[in-house]
Amino acid sequence: MAEDTIQTKTGSKAPLVEGSLWRAIWLMSWPLLLATITSSIVGAVDIHVAGLLGSASQAAVGLAEQVLFLFQVLIMSVGVGTTAIVSRAVGAGNMNEAEMATAQSLALSVMLGLTLVFVAIAAAHFLVPLFGQGGDVIAMGTTYLTIICLLLFPFSITALINAAFRAIGDAKTPLVVMCTIATINILGDYVTVLGNWPVAGLGIKGIAASGVVASAFGSLIAIWALKRSNLKNSFQHFFPLSLTQMLRVLRIGIPSTLQRISWIGGTFVLFLVLARCPNPTQALASWSIGMRVESFVFMPLMALSMAVASIVGQSLGAKQIKRAFKAGWHVTNLGIGLMLCLATLLFVFARPFAQTMSHDPQTIEYTVDYLRINAISEPFLSVGMVLAGALQGAGETRVPMWISIFCSWCIRLPLAAYLALGLHLGPVGIWWAMTTSVIIQAGLMAWRFQSGTWLKVRI
Repeated sequence: MAEDTIQTKTGSKAPLVEGSLWRAIWLMSWPLLLATITSSIVGAVDIHVAGLLGSASQAAVGLAEQVLFLFQVLIMSVGVGTTAIVSRAVGAGNMNEAEMATAQSLALSVMLGLTLVFVAIAAAHFLVPLFGQGGDVIAMGTTYLTIICLLLFPFSITALINAAFRAIGDAKTPLVVMCTIATINILGDYVTVLGNWPVAGLGIKGIAASGVVASAFGSLIAIWALKRSNLKNSFQHFFPLSLTQMLRVLRIGIPSTLQRISWIGGTFVLFLVLARCPNPTQALASWSIGMRVESFVFMPLMALSMAVASIVGQSLGAKQIKRAFKAGWHVTNLGIGLMLCLATLLFVFARPFAQTMSHDPQTIEYTVDYLRINAISEPFLSVGMVLAGALQGAGETRVPMWISIFCSWCIRLPLAAYLALGLHLGPVGIWWAMTTSVIIQAGLMAWRFQSGTWLKVRI
């Protein structure tokens, strides 16, 4: 069994190491691009519908979802390790290893998801007040988080299975799963809030419930798809649980988790700074809106990052070192070109975007500044995100972690506090600090990838 080769429906071997590199990039990128855009639409709709209830509701949803993301990244770290191990096994033609890694990673992810549901519920009343101000925002944010955190269990299943599909070169199945989740979630938002169904006056509770129901349906579809895939035999490898295999996944995933936790922690500090700016409720709402609108720009970079991770992993497994190196730069250049176009649109149409998401004049002005200043950083963001994905595909997650921590805590946060509070620039100072740190991080990530030391990483 260990000598088996993974076969696709067309009978080809590891699809991402054969033929044109640009074809492999296209094969992975377009479905993941649509999937990430779909995810961005859900986030934007959540904020938009919350905005119909008022700026306080927008701020509460934005804050609570940042807390939720803190728990989600712990689950996503398992996916990072899974992609690196499974993709390299695919490249080497080792079906048994790919199935074992998928099964044990899924078991680990589910246990983690269940644990985090209880932790999130217990911590909701502590975390939201810690990072927010204003009685209404805290109360609504706590309520929202208590409900929405229930999706962590189905999310743990969906995120891991989608990571496994990407690792074997199948980006279309995750697209189907994400589209299903998005459709149910968006319909649920409007039906519960605007349609007052099934109970009138649900407010942001309806938005949270819609997310939970949508995620549950998505996890069922993901399981069904896995049973029909090339990794269907993974279900035979759940027991006995392998501590060795789980630790292997975690060794790769934990640095990625710490990197994201560092970013989220930095985000919470930015929330504290924003809360001390003039018009704190509008400042927080503008950040929530700006992030959702900007996500339409940078979420495609997440797609490219996930795509290049699978290509690099399979290429290294197949001993095609040059292909792995070229993939990183090819996808980076593609990302830069895409970001130049999208950033221009973001800058030009900043005001219409802001006016669509809010009716509060001060929130709109803060949001316009956010979008235009951060538009400058988008091409640099593509360098940092894509090359980080390439390094993760190779199993190199420690150095990107340290680069991210340095840029966030040594550059972004001190600069944001100084500009916003010290020089009294308000939210605009924070937006400029964000852009500066992105540019520096891009340079450091490019230096690390170009050094080639990641080619020696063992997983």
